[in-house]
Amino acid sequence: MAKILVVDDEPDMIWAITHVLLSEGHSVVSVNSGEEALVKVKDAAVGLVLLDFRLPGMDGIQILEKIKQARPELPVIMVTGYGGIEEAVQAIKLGAAHYISKPFDNSQLVESVNKALQVGTLKTEGLFGKRLAEKIAPGKAKDILPKAPHKNQLWLGNLVPWSAGITLFFLFFLGGIYFWKGAGASDKEFLIGHSKVSGLAFSGTTLWVTDWFTEQIERYAWDGKNLALAGSVILPGAHLTGIAAGPDFIFTCDSWKKQIHKHARGDRLTIIETFPSPGPEPSGLFYDGKYLWSCDGKTRKIYQHALDAALTVLAEYDSPAQFPVGLFHDGVTFWTAGAVGTKIYKNTLTERFKPEGAYAFKESPVPGKSVSAFTLHDGQIWATYEGINRIYRRNPKKLLQILP
Repeated sequence: MAKILVVDDEPDMIWAITHVLLSEGHSVVSVNSGEEALVKVKDAAVGLVLLDFRLPGMDGIQILEKIKQARPELPVIMVTGYGGIEEAVQAIKLGAAHYISKPFDNSQLVESVNKALQVGTLKTEGLFGKRLAEKIAPGKAKDILPKAPHKNQLWLGNLVPWSAGITLFFLFFLGGIYFWKGAGASDKEFLIGHSKVSGLAFSGTTLWVTDWFTEQIERYAWDGKNLALAGSVILPGAHLTGIAAGPDFIFTCDSWKKQIHKHARGDRLTIIETFPSPGPEPSGLFYDGKYLWSCDGKTRKIYQHALDAALTVLAEYDSPAQFPVGLFHDGVTFWTAGAVGTKIYKNTLTERFKPEGAYAFKESPVPGKSVSAFTLHDGQIWATYEGINRIYRRNPKKLLQILP
């Protein structure tokens, strides 16, 4: 059982949370200010923090940033008010393990705490890579999944579970195969084993997917009709918030470390170069065949990078999207998607960056959920939504222009 720090300025809320946690066998320490919380987290015995967004003095985001600076491995669950999705998305990008919205029931609280503690313990003990390697072969690390299945067949006998068996549960339950169901000529849904997707990137017929919660990059084979899981790699300690794919390299961004990493295309996706992010909260990447593009959730900027030794920023533009999480550029049209408001923005970029308008689907694939990752491929929009274990493919002609 864990020692849990509860940070809230409402005595009734502290009492309610404490009662539930004690009934689960945890010990609880409570404070009602950010200053007190920062003192308490210095205690190495504290294994998890439940942090309210609305506090006197320092707000929850400021406290979260300071906690992550002091103890990056310490899981923090943010407690938001009703409708606080913008705050929640910002917190996730800064490294929060999860968030729950008031009012919440006891089962939600217990489930969130147990999941965060499980992952937090693995991070603290450094067991992600160790357990993975032991499952495959002593002293070796490689893809944990087989090559692309032929005609949607997945060889379950070759599957190797990753940390704490979470992926094994999902993939075994789902049969490991990524089903789709049509919604017209181009609209499809692809069921996947993750619900915390933070990046989508195509490279030819390969789709790369990052999951910020599991610290995992997955590779799918796309044949024009179906997605088949082709491989998966865990990057222990990473907080993946975006991915871009080139012919012989992969770029990822990490919001905890405030860095952009260049990976070799291979079984391990070995990091071969690391660059400082131009903004404090890198939230998405895209490679257009010549330049790398990044976006930042805090500065609301889009950066154009040269593929040189310093990943030099050649230009920067204001993002029309609040907390941009997806980018796509075809040479003229520049698309961006924001986690706030589920809006998709169409812009033109020739000699200058010009916003053309904000759009949304007439019928949202997931009403009420925020976009977590976005790209285009073969003229179709591909998107994921926070907390949903599906990738959605939609025709851009179904977008309706709305107020920015």
